[in-house]
Amino acid sequence: MRVKLIILVIVTLIMACKHTKNQQDLSHTEFVYLKGKIFKHKGQDFFPIMLNYVVSFRKIGNEYLLSPIKEYENPDEFEFYTKDSLENQIRGHLLLIKEMGFNSIRLVFDRVNEDNLKYYYSADNHKLYIKKDYNDILNGLEKLIKIISEYDLKVMLLIKAPVENNDLEGFTIHLLKKFHLEPTIFAYDFFNEPLYFDQAQLPKVKQVRKKEDAYKIVSKWKRIMQEYSPNQLFTIGFSEPIEVFEWDPEILPVDFVSFHTYNPLRVPNEIYWYGKYITKPWMIGETALPADNDSISYDEQSQFMKEVYQRIIDCGGSGLGWWEFQEAPYGSFEAKYAGILNHKGFTKTKDGKYIIQGTVKPTIEEIANFKNYKPKLPTRMANYYNMLGYNNFVLKGTIMNSEDGKPIEGAVIRGWNENWSVGMNTFTDENGKFTLYSNDICVHFEISATGMSKLKFDYITKYYPLSNKYSEIRNLPEQSLEYHSISYKPFLCVNSFDTTNANSCIFNFDATKFNKAKFVGFMGIKELKPLSLLIN
Repeated sequence: MRVKLIILVIVTLIMACKHTKNQQDLSHTEFVYLKGKIFKHKGQDFFPIMLNYVVSFRKIGNEYLLSPIKEYENPDEFEFYTKDSLENQIRGHLLLIKEMGFNSIRLVFDRVNEDNLKYYYSADNHKLYIKKDYNDILNGLEKLIKIISEYDLKVMLLIKAPVENNDLEGFTIHLLKKFHLEPTIFAYDFFNEPLYFDQAQLPKVKQVRKKEDAYKIVSKWKRIMQEYSPNQLFTIGFSEPIEVFEWDPEILPVDFVSFHTYNPLRVPNEIYWYGKYITKPWMIGETALPADNDSISYDEQSQFMKEVYQRIIDCGGSGLGWWEFQEAPYGSFEAKYAGILNHKGFTKTKDGKYIIQGTVKPTIEEIANFKNYKPKLPTRMANYYNMLGYNNFVLKGTIMNSEDGKPIEGAVIRGWNENWSVGMNTFTDENGKFTLYSNDICVHFEISATGMSKLKFDYITKYYPLSNKYSEIRNLPEQSLEYHSISYKPFLCVNSFDTTNANSCIFNFDATKFNKAKFVGFMGIKELKPLSLLIN
């Protein structure tokens, strides 16, 4: 018999309460736990200041050991080929991470490959299949976790998402069982950015998952955690707020929300949205401002870290994670220069025992000042409703609750141009009204809000000029401009970050450069309904 339950949010809260009731008191153990929205460790507040650290397997002798990825230190090769020298390298990295002020690492352990639907870790020229070689894999991880524990660092372990795959699910259970008494692992991150990587192998038109389906998947993961690893925490690495269209962070039964945000134009606004509309504990799992000390200075990167931390505190967040340990010489500018270490020169640990190829950026000097910051009431940024400063078109509309007729605040609206090449987002205000700014006409849309249904549709309307200066739509500038090509610098209240001015900020945008357009269109009212869950 199918029974209709109340709204998913309430169901989730009930599950969370049951879990809390059955969970033992961890305040006198080495495990990290949650009290309200605060992480705790041995009765004291624990604010994760976390550095992402990527690992890969090596085959050394008859053992499979975890190593820093090849790109760390000399980016063209693995530096060490014996067990002792590899351990020495890892210890140097961990000591340096501790010295820089980080108290935890997000161990990126999800770099799993696929071969004829069978998953494996690469280890030099060998393949470690998760189904038959799980003992070798977990023994290698165990050795690394033991070393990390010696440096009083906590670990958020990012794993390959066990989405609808028996081998991945079985491997995850083996993993949880092996480490269920290991307090060094404070949390498991079950999925890195489902927005981008869920069903990514399928054609775009088939990459659709209902919120209810995501809820069932995560509920199963929650049950697995409760059975096999009840003393460790459970999260997902959410991306930007449009995750709400499928992997809605408010209704999914995670212990806390960890989200990723990049680009200074977006970061303070996405922090604000998560802080205002997600009731669970939350932290940033990934953020960074890439800096090469040329086009973006190290001073700017330092200021960015400072302001991100302050914004997290102001908005009620519980932790900060930086991407990543060292620069990686591949991909876009953002990928290359986000790391805390560059590849120039050498760095010694304070005891002189370890030498690491690369120089620590001055960004880490901000960490020592975190404890001195006093929280302030968060305000909405000037570009909250038009984060990227688009100024050709604005589409206006209203989002309402179909059951009570009330406006929905904080709904997320996503529009795409006709060929899906450029997308843009906005949010509704307290009256349910939205203004979606774009440089190209949006025709494809998705709309949702936390705990609410989703609309996906095409919509075409007429646009009217807002001034006699504009009459020809086809000749408007920069219609193909998209997110990665937009710099924050032209939007600052000064032309660039001013290192000589103590009041100069990264998150200080010129309000006159946003919320203006040449043409306006109207969508009218769209309705969402509260989600409910049908179970057998």
